[in-house]
Amino acid sequence: MPPSACSITPNAPAPRVIAPYARTLWDAALAADVPRHALARALGREAPGDEDLPVASYLALLQCALQTAGRGFGWRLGQSVKPTSYGVNGILLLACPTLGEALAQVLRFESLVHDLGRSSFARRGAAVEYGWVSHCGGHPAGEALTESVFAGIHTCAQWLAGRAIAGFTLEFMHRCDAATARAIEEASGARVRGGCAANRAVFPAQVLDWPIPQADQALLPLLSRHAQALLQARRPHEPAIAAQVRQCVLRRLGHEEVRLADVAGELHLSTRTLQRRLAQAGLAFQALLDGTRHELARHYLEGSELPIARIAALLGYQEVPAFHHAFKHWQGVGPGQYRAQARR
Repeated sequence: MPPSACSITPNAPAPRVIAPYARTLWDAALAADVPRHALARALGREAPGDEDLPVASYLALLQCALQTAGRGFGWRLGQSVKPTSYGVNGILLLACPTLGEALAQVLRFESLVHDLGRSSFARRGAAVEYGWVSHCGGHPAGEALTESVFAGIHTCAQWLAGRAIAGFTLEFMHRCDAATARAIEEASGARVRGGCAANRAVFPAQVLDWPIPQADQALLPLLSRHAQALLQARRPHEPAIAAQVRQCVLRRLGHEEVRLADVAGELHLSTRTLQRRLAQAGLAFQALLDGTRHELARHYLEGSELPIARIAALLGYQEVPAFHHAFKHWQGVGPGQYRAQARR
């Protein structure tokens, strides 16, 4: 499922797709009568395993499926998804009380699912825009990929809410042929437009308030921590002590003051020992704190409509000017200007 791309960490892992998401493509292709041997040849092995799949391999599978299943396969692929297709992110959705909360989780943890692109979210008066920026727009399967992402969002939203979502608008940057556009309209109840400035779905804001009947809100804190830990695990080259400190920082930001002594105490270390171990890894506590704040600030500014004052509070700043000063030091521009540039 489909957050905004937001990473300033060096040595980032190679782009990938989690195994359940890749398996959904494999199963949908087989259901569409794509020959297994053709899929195996595109994948380079007999079937997807339990490990993450490189983005290039996922796109090769999708391109292979399109050759047999036809242009409309992208939307049908998205209709095949289930919450479990999104791994821990899908489980998080089951713990959300409303569709609005679920969409917020999509943005926050999308990188746990895939590196195919990033979502964004904006409220425009009585309407809401869900957008998706593809990282694979130039690929032959890129158009079908975009359609599959929006179909997946639509399918999961209806499954979570237990009711149909229709009467909205789907806008794609690519130009849909008439048959594909008509098939998507019939399947989704949406109005489809191609050749637009962005990939987005525009729907009434009231949909965000729809309850998720099977939500188990008691699970949300636990699952959120689990997902955050998985995000942390995506930094395989980061020293262990740095990962531990970053996790402590993430747990505290927006709830309490993040101080070296408190983090050291949480790790059962003295302040001096923690400083020494960070220094041995070529790091400093303040740099880790600032880097984490910078990463989260970019995420909130790029992928949400949160007011800048609210973002400052979430990052642990007691005064908004202090956040402005810090962000301009990191990025060269203030947060408001950065958000405007990112939107353009």
